[in-house]
Order: sequence, then C-alpha cells, then structure tokens
Amino acid sequence: MTGTGKVLARAFHDDPMFTFIEPDAERRAAVLPWFFGAAARLGTKYGSLDERPGRAAVIWLLPGHADLGLREMTGSGLVAAPFKLGLSAFRRFVAITTAFERAQRDVIRQPFLYLFILGVDPTEQGRGHGSALITSALSQAGSEGHPCYLETTNEANVPFYERHGFEVASEKTPEGLPRFWTMVRPPD
Repeated sequence: MTGTGKVLARAFHDDPMFTFIEPDAERRAAVLPWFFGAAARLGTKYGSLDERPGRAAVIWLLPGHADLGLREMTGSGLVAAPFKLGLSAFRRFVAITTAFERAQRDVIRQPFLYLFILGVDPTEQGRGHGSALITSALSQAGSEGHPCYLETTNEANVPFYERHGFEVASEKTPEGLPRFWTMVRPPD
C-alpha cells in the first residue's frame, strides 16, 4: 500500500482540500503518502481498493461504512492523524471533513456506495485510468440498487463525474473552508 499512498499523494498534492489542510507544499508532500496509505487500509477493511499500480487508485466504502468511527480510524491508522499532520493541519482536516459529513446528511439518507477517493498520478491523467477504475463498481452498485455518492473540492472533477452519471446534489462554500461539491449517482 506504500505505492498506493505515493500515487494518491501525487494525485492530490495540489487539490484544494489538501492545500487547505497543509498549505506548506514540502510538508504536504511528506505527510500525504502516510495519509493515503492509511486511507488505503481503510478501504481494504471497509470497502474496496482497486488500483493501476504506479498510475491510479480508487477507494470505495461499502454502504453503511461511510461514518468513520474510532474503530475504523484505529484499524486503518488514521487515529494517528493529529500526530502525523500536526495540530493545526489536523484542526483544518476536522473542519473540512465535518462540513463534508453535514453536507452528506443533507443530500443522501439511504445506504450508498461511497466513492471515498479516486486519484490519478498527474503524469497519467487523461488516459482513462480513472474511468477504468470506477466503471465496474458503478455498474455493480446500480444493479444492486445502491446510489453512489462523493465529494470533491476540485471543480475540474465535476464534469468527469457527470460523464459517469453523477449529478451535483449541492455546492457548498462554508466560511473559512474550500468550496466543495456533493454528487450523487442514482441507481440504474
């Protein structure tokens, strides 16, 4: 999972969420591989992790596992986030993820497949890796009657997800936080 963490760290290095959490580029480059490695462990335990090694990865959380409690945080290693990120960055992380959770509750109430993280190495973007990684899970969710849900802080991602059947459910600009979009893909 070390490779997965590195690929996702490169993919999200300049993402508005992570530049907000850790404004210092060098510090961000140092801590994101750890963060995404822990996120990959979370996906492996409570959902799925699929990847194109060295190029792209996707982490899904299964219906009923979108609320990350102490058990999930401990099992993945994310419980160490205050120490790994530092207190200031951790406070910003909590602020944005709390805003995501509030928006999620406002948008979707039924069980859903959560597109937790999709990232493509910047040198590999535009080559179909992201689409290839999400197509089968979207199809399976649709056939099982589950909607899919995600948040993005990167406006450039919105058209990509729309091409895959997601619709913007809300656009939020909480005071002091980056703007973000919630998106839902209804079941087929």
